Amino acid sequence: MISRIDQLTKDELRIILLEQQAILDNASVGILFSRNRVMVSCNALGARMLGYTPEEMIGLPGAALYPSMEAYAEFGRNAGPTLAAGEALHAELQYCRKDGSLFWARVSARAVDPQNTQDGTIWIFENIDDERTMRAALEQSIRELGAIFETAMIGIAVVRERIMARCNRRMEELFGYEPGEMTGKSTRVWYLSDEDYEGIGGSAYPDLLRDNVHQREQEFRRKDGSVFWGRLFIRAFNQSEPMAGSVVMIEDITDRKLGEEKVRKAFEEQELIFNNAAVGMMFVRNRIVRRCNRKFEEIFGYAEGELVGNSTLVLYPTVRDYDDDGARDYEMLKRGETVIDERRVRRKDGSLFWVRTTCRKTDVSGLGLDVIWIFEDVTERHQAEDALVRAHDELEQRVIERTTELKTTNEQLQDEIFERMQAEQRIWHMAHHDALTGLPNRSLLHDRLDQALTQAGRSHHRLAVMFLDLDRFKSVNDTLGHPIGDQLLKHVAERLREVVRAVDTVSRLGGDEFVVVLHEIQNPDDAIMVAEKIIAALAVAVVVEGHTLHATPSIGISIYPDDGDEAYALMKNADTAMYHAKANGRNTFQLFAANMNDEAQQIFGIEQRLRYALEQKQFLLHFQPLIDHRLQAVCGMEVLVRWQDPEHGLILPGAFIPVAEETGLILPLGEWVLREACRQNGVWQSQGYPALPVSVNLSPRQFRQKGLVDTIRGILEEAGQAPELLELEITESTLMHDADETLEKLRQLAEMGVKLAIDDFGTGYSSLAYLKRFPVHKLKIDQGFIRDLGHDRDDAVIVSTIIVLAHSLGLNVLAEGVETGEQLDRLIDYGCHLFQGYYFSRPLPSGEVARIFKPDSLS
Repeated sequence: MISRIDQLTKDELRIILLEQQAILDNASVGILFSRNRVMVSCNALGARMLGYTPEEMIGLPGAALYPSMEAYAEFGRNAGPTLAAGEALHAELQYCRKDGSLFWARVSARAVDPQNTQDGTIWIFENIDDERTMRAALEQSIRELGAIFETAMIGIAVVRERIMARCNRRMEELFGYEPGEMTGKSTRVWYLSDEDYEGIGGSAYPDLLRDNVHQREQEFRRKDGSVFWGRLFIRAFNQSEPMAGSVVMIEDITDRKLGEEKVRKAFEEQELIFNNAAVGMMFVRNRIVRRCNRKFEEIFGYAEGELVGNSTLVLYPTVRDYDDDGARDYEMLKRGETVIDERRVRRKDGSLFWVRTTCRKTDVSGLGLDVIWIFEDVTERHQAEDALVRAHDELEQRVIERTTELKTTNEQLQDEIFERMQAEQRIWHMAHHDALTGLPNRSLLHDRLDQALTQAGRSHHRLAVMFLDLDRFKSVNDTLGHPIGDQLLKHVAERLREVVRAVDTVSRLGGDEFVVVLHEIQNPDDAIMVAEKIIAALAVAVVVEGHTLHATPSIGISIYPDDGDEAYALMKNADTAMYHAKANGRNTFQLFAANMNDEAQQIFGIEQRLRYALEQKQFLLHFQPLIDHRLQAVCGMEVLVRWQDPEHGLILPGAFIPVAEETGLILPLGEWVLREACRQNGVWQSQGYPALPVSVNLSPRQFRQKGLVDTIRGILEEAGQAPELLELEITESTLMHDADETLEKLRQLAEMGVKLAIDDFGTGYSSLAYLKRFPVHKLKIDQGFIRDLGHDRDDAVIVSTIIVLAHSLGLNVLAEGVETGEQLDRLIDYGCHLFQGYYFSRPLPSGEVARIFKPDSLS
């Protein structure tokens, strides 16, 4: 048979050869042909890649293209059998250029004629140095990211369709799983309940679609069922399809949460001390009043909160007095010294009086000078001392006159001197003793304590300062009158004298506060023994004018030198310990511990952060829908404040509202919440959404604020909102505080058109008689009764009774904290139709509230 090539003409063959040569010359890869391991031909690109001309390549042995003969031989051993069998070869190998430099090439080779491999081999190759460099860099990056992934101190997981595709070892440790055990599991295993699992899906994925990030603080459940607090951070790989894949990071913040709870409790104790102290206390920054207790305001004649923000200049008689005191105190305070002085100051009405002041710079670092001041009114002592001086001068004058006139006999002169000494002694006694009990007063106590400290320092003995306060003494004065209370105080003073030694000091500071100084004790057990004797002595009832009275003490104890080496520190620490004793149940004693002051410092730090947060507008509102089940519709929104702290993230109100309430910061914060809630409601209405009422919680302090009604009226007018679109939620305990005044304020609000609801109903002690009088329209059942509704018979009885009571009084009733279908069904059976809780929706940012207006959003 004649082959196809034999049938071609000479011209046709020439054309084919030209076409093949053009392909070789213009190919984007190197192409060469070898026979018997010698180069027969090579295209221009291949020759250039190898550093030769095409002519130099012809006849070049194959070994010349390899780094070494060993490399050439090894390649031959590996590639020879494949090529000899007529099969294609694919490999990556190093070639050597003419100048000796090396490069990596991807090579494909095959016999020209697979049936006759001895006819030669065609080689196609390309330089892949850049590709290998990029591949190496990519592999290094993958190794580095893998190392970060596995050694990170936080849990990291890759999640697709809410299934864990992979996670690092830290994530497995957080949840108590073995290596690899979490892979393929649903993220449902992280959460405490199905509601939590569904809830985070409902809030996280809208965030990811909008901002491609979601973060929150959440309780998680380990494999063994134990619970921990974690900070959750989610970022999607593709913002438009967050379900397709995301990276989830979880950090264990349990210790921080426990610390915050400890600080909150400590703050409550410190606020109890601050607000009930028998002395005036003031915090000043750069001579501007930042905070003061009620006793301080009473001493100077100011209303509650009136001094905050004012210069301390208002407390001085003249500008010169203000400047002189500032110049004298500044250097001592900067050195960290305690400044103790007596000075004349001015009340709001302009009257002048004397105070004993103790001040010290705080340990909080900052640009300003922060100083804590303690004020004690010593006007009576100064008046007594002035009277003593006048009496002394008068007697001296009388002696001079008698001596000058020579009308006084020696006996008369002696009588005059004796009379003067007695008068001086009486006046001194009046100036240094309590008029009611005859005990040393504050001034004499300080003198004796200073002397005792000096003696203890010389003899290396301990001494104890005991701060004693009678429990619920105010109720005796309020119910039986001050004369009865005074008689009880005399009995207490006498029993205290009988318990201690003659060398010890028993002093009355004022009111129902006493201080005992125990000299030369061996150890704290001696002070404890005296405290137990005092409690036992006062446990015996006292009969005063036919009334049987009991006086139980709360006692705080500080020890020199363990708890301080100066009178101020010992008194302050004993006072602090006394309030811890009150917090521990009263009729007991408490030794001072250093962490009590540490807790106070932590609380002070939270207060400062709160003030800064108000200035920087770090607060935001979330909204939770109120549901009318009969109409299958949203009937209102409850407003819930959140703190967006730059350092700690989103903070829930339970961690900062108690601090705001006690410090008075709840007033500006509460007003902002009211104003922002009404403004946001107006925005929704302008966007075409239904006009629904917003429910705002009023704190006890906010409700008692003067001018509240006018403030609310102004906020509604400013926001252009009808009064019926605002509902105020007030707790039972707030309503029962000064019921007559409360009733008048509620009537004013109701007449304006504002709706009123009693929040957490069932947890307080409200009177049904008052409940009928109060113009409220709704009772909200506390979620504590709803939580175990299906398992606790007592809760079921309480809830059903509240619902019947509300209906009988013509009031609406709403159940808070509904989280399950079982709870919902039972409440409907009891006759409740208004609900709020995670079963319907979690609290949402304002930007997400629009979706709950959709008909199927809460089904």
